[in-house]
Amino acid sequence: MKKIISIAIAAIMMLSVLALTACGGGNSGSSEDLANSKYVGTWLTAGVALGDESGELDVESILTLNGDGTGTLTTEGEDPANFTWELTSDGFKTKGDMKLKFTDEGDGIKANIFGADLLFVRQ
Repeated sequence: MKKIISIAIAAIMMLSVLALTACGGGNSGSSEDLANSKYVGTWLTAGVALGDESGELDVESILTLNGDGTGTLTTEGEDPANFTWELTSDGFKTKGDMKLKFTDEGDGIKANIFGADLLFVRQ
C-alpha cells in the first residue's frame, strides 16, 4: 500500500507541474472533427496503477476537452492548465507545454506519466 501512495503522490506532483507550466495554444486540426468526438466533455481522475498495483488518488484532477480543440486540466489547489488537443489512432494527445498521450480504455481514458497509469472516467 505504501507503494501505491508513493505512486499517487508522484502522479499528483507531475500533474501539478504540468498544470503550472501549461500554456494555451492554437487550434490544431479541424474543430468539426473534434466537436463530435466522444472525448469532448469532462473527465475525472479515478485512480492510478503501476504494474500489478493500483489505488485511488487523494487529490482530484478534472480534465475538460472542448469541441474547438482546447482543454483545461484543473487539479485541487493549483491554477488550471490550458492546452490544445487532437485525435490519435488510439485516443488523443494534448499539445503545447502539457504534452500527454491518452489512450481509450473503453470505459475511461488513460495517460502514462513516469510509468504510472492515470485513469480518468467521464463525468
